[in-house]
Amino acid sequence: MTDHKLKVHFMVICGSGCASIAMVAHDLGFFVSGCDMQTESYYAEELKKRGIRIESGHSRSHLTEDVDVVAVSPAIFDIAPDNEELLLAKERGILMTWQEFMGKYLQEGKRVTAIAGTHGKTTTTFLASEILIDAGLSPTCVGGSVYRKWGSGGKAGESDLFVCEADEFNRNFHNYRPETAVLTNVEMDHPECYGSFPELLESFRVFLTEGGHLRTLILNGDSDGALKVLKAAQEYPSMAGVSVIFFTGDSQKDFSFCRLSYRTAVYRAVEKKIGHTVFTVTENGKTETFTMLISGDYNIQNAVAALLIARNEGVSDEDTKRTLQAFSGVGRRFDCVGNVCGVPVYDDYAHHPTEIRSVLSMCRDYYPDTKILAVFEPHQISRLRLMFQEYIDALTIADQVIIAKTHIGREVHKNVVPLSKEEWEAASERIMQNDDADAVVTEVLERIGRRDCGMVVVIGAASSYKISQELVKRGASWTVN
Repeated sequence: MTDHKLKVHFMVICGSGCASIAMVAHDLGFFVSGCDMQTESYYAEELKKRGIRIESGHSRSHLTEDVDVVAVSPAIFDIAPDNEELLLAKERGILMTWQEFMGKYLQEGKRVTAIAGTHGKTTTTFLASEILIDAGLSPTCVGGSVYRKWGSGGKAGESDLFVCEADEFNRNFHNYRPETAVLTNVEMDHPECYGSFPELLESFRVFLTEGGHLRTLILNGDSDGALKVLKAAQEYPSMAGVSVIFFTGDSQKDFSFCRLSYRTAVYRAVEKKIGHTVFTVTENGKTETFTMLISGDYNIQNAVAALLIARNEGVSDEDTKRTLQAFSGVGRRFDCVGNVCGVPVYDDYAHHPTEIRSVLSMCRDYYPDTKILAVFEPHQISRLRLMFQEYIDALTIADQVIIAKTHIGREVHKNVVPLSKEEWEAASERIMQNDDADAVVTEVLERIGRRDCGMVVVIGAASSYKISQELVKRGASWTVN
């Protein structure tokens, strides 16, 4: 329970990030209120269960004199920069992003473990959190999605441990001062924030070196980008006492460039199936075997990172094994949401080419004789333009691809033009494009009815889940031709 008893007002409180932080703040003793244009949602119901008041719309009247902090999503500065409530908060000097609020207030006096990287942050965060919780360490935890078991993306704990996802968008992770940092991988992303890959690498370097609290760095030794960050960061005086733990799938990997104290954990996949994965980890000459429900090589990496976080906090491998065997994954990470005429429909949050490649490659490896239909909702036009060929190469691992309407999001006021139907369809004969979501669902159902596909994977970071849900809903009455 905090001693501050600050009153915090969250704008766009029904979004996943703000909602999770609002719930954690409430549970830690802060007075919490909020507002949103849309007050009916999954997150809204969870907030209301805690007695958190949610105002409809935005108004200066929400900011009563006793409001100490107004916390917002960074996206609001692009979407509604002239919002009257936002301007008043700025005028009163009480405006900050929810990430700033978390770093300044929720993490105050805590030993922070922050999980950063282009991919795998959310799964690693929730898995590490679950291991620590099951081991009785009672951390406060904040991830970047909804963890179904908690009903939100955050959970208040009673100890001085704080585990959080550290997002590089908008340099949000610069607000945190981790004692333990994790780099799952580093690749070019968020071109709306970073003009080049070196600029992105420098942002990760700042994350590691500028906080002044870092003691342990857990790093994916198979990520060239992560290694580049370390090579730059190790030159800074603040890194002098930092211990590095590399994890790698290559037992011959040479990390002798590292000037800091380090050790290496080598993992190896033993058995890989959908819903059943076995892998080993060798560290300090000792090999342990782990089993988990979640699938994919990328999830083995996430699990190894979580294991190393747990070991760093003194959790036994036996405790970790028990949690791993029960962990069913994070929402929208290769979720089987149902089936249509015996064809399974999966939903996944993948929106970067590497993530799409990982998911579809897993499907291809595990089901080599199955025709895969991928439905993709593009996300962020600047990202698409920058990495268009990478998207095509990843998507066409599937036998058939349907491109849904592009989600513009925070680029709504920027001079960006979505890719045309002609651009998409000229890229590959496997691709068709349609902005009408209902027509996309109908097209998929017709292909299932003709037995043109044996697996449907819907991928995207915004509203694509609605397509998978509608497929299953309408597919309940569908018949095979």
